[in-house]
Amino acid sequence: MIQKNGEVFEFPAITKVSFHSLIEVLEENSKTGDKSQKDQANDLLEVVEKHPFLKDGFEDYSFFEKYKEPISMLSRALFPDALLLNEIKGLTPPFAFEPFYVSTRFQNIMNATGDDKLYGPSGFTPEMMYIMGCTAILNSYYGMPVDLSTPLVLEIPNANTGLLRSYRVAFNADMIDIYPTDNSPKITEEDYQELINDFDNIALWKEKFPPDSYIMKGIGVVNLMDVTMDASVSGIAQNLLVKTEDGFEKIKRNIRHLFGNSELEIGLVSYENKVFTKTHKDNVESILMRVDEQLDCTTSMCSYTYDQLINKKVAFIVPDVEAFDKRANSGMSNRIKKAGLGSYIMAPLMHNDEFLGFLELGSKNKNELNTFSNYKLDRIIPIISMAASRFKEETRNRIEAIIQQECTTIHPSVKWRFEEAAYKYLVKVDAGKHSNFKDIVFKDVYPLYGQLDIKGSSTKRNDAVTADLITQVDLIKNVLKVALKDKKLPILEELIFRIETYRKEIKEGLLAGSEHKILGFMKQEIYPVFKHLKKNHPSLKPAIEKYSASLDETLNIVYDERKKFDESVGLVNQVLAGYIDEMQADAQKMFPHYFERYKTDGVEYNMYIGQSMSQNDKFNSIYLKNLRLWQLLTQCEMEGKMHELRKTMSTKLEVASLILVYNTPLSIHFRMDEKRFDVEGAYNARYEIVKKRVDKAHIKNTKERITQPGKIAIIYTNEQDAYEYKKYISYLENKGYLIPNSLEDLELENLQGISGLKSLRVSVAYDMKSKTSVTMDEIMQEIRK
Repeated sequence: MIQKNGEVFEFPAITKVSFHSLIEVLEENSKTGDKSQKDQANDLLEVVEKHPFLKDGFEDYSFFEKYKEPISMLSRALFPDALLLNEIKGLTPPFAFEPFYVSTRFQNIMNATGDDKLYGPSGFTPEMMYIMGCTAILNSYYGMPVDLSTPLVLEIPNANTGLLRSYRVAFNADMIDIYPTDNSPKITEEDYQELINDFDNIALWKEKFPPDSYIMKGIGVVNLMDVTMDASVSGIAQNLLVKTEDGFEKIKRNIRHLFGNSELEIGLVSYENKVFTKTHKDNVESILMRVDEQLDCTTSMCSYTYDQLINKKVAFIVPDVEAFDKRANSGMSNRIKKAGLGSYIMAPLMHNDEFLGFLELGSKNKNELNTFSNYKLDRIIPIISMAASRFKEETRNRIEAIIQQECTTIHPSVKWRFEEAAYKYLVKVDAGKHSNFKDIVFKDVYPLYGQLDIKGSSTKRNDAVTADLITQVDLIKNVLKVALKDKKLPILEELIFRIETYRKEIKEGLLAGSEHKILGFMKQEIYPVFKHLKKNHPSLKPAIEKYSASLDETLNIVYDERKKFDESVGLVNQVLAGYIDEMQADAQKMFPHYFERYKTDGVEYNMYIGQSMSQNDKFNSIYLKNLRLWQLLTQCEMEGKMHELRKTMSTKLEVASLILVYNTPLSIHFRMDEKRFDVEGAYNARYEIVKKRVDKAHIKNTKERITQPGKIAIIYTNEQDAYEYKKYISYLENKGYLIPNSLEDLELENLQGISGLKSLRVSVAYDMKSKTSVTMDEIMQEIRK
């Protein structure tokens, strides 16, 4: 049996408190020691002689109080005088963390708990204690190794501070002897292997080591080492790894233990674009910031504070808040003082070179937080930075989820505006306020529109469908003719007649629904006949299988010409879309702008540029001109790529290029209901109408469309725009992208509701040898002329 906290539990051994190991040393000292050793040994041996249980051992813990004086006299011999105030040391019964004699420092710690009891390391169940007792017997008596060494940490409260301090426990069992009783089963090697292979089987352990089958006699020596700092840091790391609702509360508790102040105030502040905000994480508070508040660093800090925190990114330490406020008299110093603090620290948080924000520490006591606090901060800042990084990532994910829910996918150039709106929405939600995600408007932006449209794609697609259908009905007709020779059935003649009728209808031109009707006829009336003929007339099986082999496995139709067309269109879309997307990455570096590409037969895209599109950069008209020249150059390069692509196409396709110039800034806004951008206002809607209709426009007084293969049409209404683009055309002629002297200045016929449109049209040079590549820097130089 073993006693713990006044309760008795089963144990593989009878435990007896005995000083026999110490007494053996005293007996040796009484014979061979110097005079002082002999005198001390003889005095203590007289005590043992009067109380023989001190050597023989006792199980009754009431002896500790009943025979306190003789037990203390022997115990005292194990504690050097010089270490009584330094070491945290105590003596315990075997396998029981209930010290009966402790050093002065240990006693002071126990007194500060407010409870005279000291409980051992937590987490040890009676079953675990039983198994540990068995392994001690295996190790000590049988010499069979079982390594259960693990750090034991004891948390001891301090009633005065309200804090826990952590101590690592070191247990020395050198003065404990173990030997069997008459009821002890002998443990064999086979038993040993069985036990270590089924370690958690308490029934097996009790079978091999019945309760009270051994005797443990002696005393244990326990030493404690203060590891509060390490435990606090470890606790912070553990609470960071384990995501729980009260995770940050536990982190704050660990920091308070580390600094030894149960009332220490702790907060996190996020930093973005020179603005302080509260970290948007449940239960994560700020000392200075309210939930829906922002603080502009450039106006709220004195120059010294700004330099320390933002430029140098070092901890800002205020040992005396009142003196600091008198000296700085800034918005930030006023806030710290109003918070009722005596000392304050704001420490930067960095993770993977990302500046995340700040850790705040605040004490009501002046000078409690000071430059020496940096030594403790250095231990926790890397861990808190990881927490701040995780909190920021979670906030980003919440913002991203709001954007995805409210707006779907947003172009990176304008995502910042949506993040701002989502952040404001999040702030109100976290503050418990009702909030709607409002439409986002970009004012005074210049639109640019362009397209490379596959000419006659609808006609070519219909031609491909027609060719495949004719091939398929001819194959069906051939099978039916073979079947008719083998079996004279009138129904086969009737099916041949209908097939020929459908073929004639296809040849004359497909109508809406014709393809669906013909395929339905095949499925409902032809294929059941084929299935019957194949099963009952083996001679027809080769012809029917030949027909089936000519069909596409997935679509179950003849898919030859359509496949060539679809692959050609897919190749055009892939190459041209991939190229303009790649070029856009470079164009964004010149000045941020919105870019949106549509899925069509070819490439169609919108661009918008203006001050409201940029978060940080200052807009100038030079960037609009720059983007216009970039667009014309990119159209030329895509035309060149298309020209080379035609050589590899199964179906030869051609594209026609168009650019729409609109010189009046307009406003676009993202409609939350439709989740897309749209122009705002009736006047600006004219631009959208022109976009949709202009590629069908004819040159005035002709039947010729303005868009033609091999040429780029630049549609405009303002002569100033024409003058600007003529300069770009001349420049690109010189660079070999456009054919010199091919420029046409044309008027367009009026469209429905639209009049006054004009066009510059110029031919593309496809001779790659004559071209000189143009860099972004060269574009900017040309614009500045």
